[in-house]
Amino acid sequence: AVLRAVGAARLMLDPAYLAALRSICQPVRAADFPRSLEPMRALLAALGSPETRFPSVVVAGSVGKGTTCWRIAEGLWMATGPVPYTIYEEAVEYDSAFKVGLYTGPHLHSFRERFVINGAMISHTEFIEGANAVTEAAARLNYHYSTFERATALALWWFARQGVDIAVLEVGMGGRWDAVNAVPNVLAVITPIEKEHIAMLGGSLQTIAWHKAGIMQPGGEVVTSEQPETAGDVLQAEAETTGARLRVASDLALAACVNLQARGYIKRYTLSPAAPALPGRLEQVETGGHRVLIDGAHTVQSARRLYEAITLLVAVAMPVRVVIGLLGDKAAADVLAVFDEPRFHIVLTQAPSHRALSPAALNEKANLQLASVEIVPELAAALAQVHTAPESLFVVTGSLRMAAAAREAFGLLTPEALAEAQATRAIFEGEDYLQRLV
Repeated sequence: AVLRAVGAARLMLDPAYLAALRSICQPVRAADFPRSLEPMRALLAALGSPETRFPSVVVAGSVGKGTTCWRIAEGLWMATGPVPYTIYEEAVEYDSAFKVGLYTGPHLHSFRERFVINGAMISHTEFIEGANAVTEAAARLNYHYSTFERATALALWWFARQGVDIAVLEVGMGGRWDAVNAVPNVLAVITPIEKEHIAMLGGSLQTIAWHKAGIMQPGGEVVTSEQPETAGDVLQAEAETTGARLRVASDLALAACVNLQARGYIKRYTLSPAAPALPGRLEQVETGGHRVLIDGAHTVQSARRLYEAITLLVAVAMPVRVVIGLLGDKAAADVLAVFDEPRFHIVLTQAPSHRALSPAALNEKANLQLASVEIVPELAAALAQVHTAPESLFVVTGSLRMAAAAREAFGLLTPEALAEAQATRAIFEGEDYLQRLV
């Protein structure tokens, strides 16, 4: 019955939407990066310079970018309506006119998840209109814009069209030459920096930090989390060079909201002390008779946070099964080492991506000494263990792609959402896409 419902939903997907999504999906090779921001600026100019019509907060970093973006944006739009928590002693007035744009990535199931205003993602119709506008502008400029460049332009076009009062934008990778950095920000936010995307950002923490530091504006405002000394020194040097004011904060979202309010960009905010309950981020569900924890952890620090969450859920002596698949640009050995204890049964599998490490390669890199290890090459088979695993806690992690696959396999999507997810994956992991990466 579920398969029939999904099949029917796929038939109902607007062909115009899928065509628009294909027009945005324009892979470029890693060898083509880094490249100048001038083509991106030209694309925005061809769209009428939408980025100039509202102030923007830009968020870079290695881990926690998406959650930080959501907390900031949610704190701004939740301040316009009744909420169960508030930093104010008196209730704030409802102001439905205040609009907050949020641009994040990657998506879990639908590409439209990347484009949000006040908690609602872009509609199919608006996406089609925006994609067509971006495609036409790119054609006039006769330049091969990447998927992320086109998506960023679409987000800014939509935000301007909807008249947002402020936007929160997540950097895709790095920062200095990322498409989002073509937007002049009123506040730069830098989350914890770790070794990631080494092939693209250089092999050291210093080079990675240098890329992140590139979002600082001349004379601008910057808030950063506490960083490793080597990364912190790079950020401080960039601040001195640009004349930016750099502040270290333990709560980035709170520091950002305070900064924006003090400078008059917002009137008020209502910030939850806890991170928003986002799908695929420390998400707890019950399925197959098991308590399941789904998390997209892919760096050492995020793996440690996942480890802490596991410890809160089950006693230290209780066995835990961890199904994990990682992409090739991650510090696989360091991530896996976090779970190298006798209580963990590690199932190494293939993440759903052309960039994934094979389970055999993962096992070779891991060199786990204490945890038990099992190799299950097929992801579907690894996830199906949720029905037979003897452990009381079943964990799926390694990337947001792993989280998405688990959510879909465990029946957490409606037939309509699952149909769109499958159609989206067919585009982004299809043969046509992969051939253009060569």
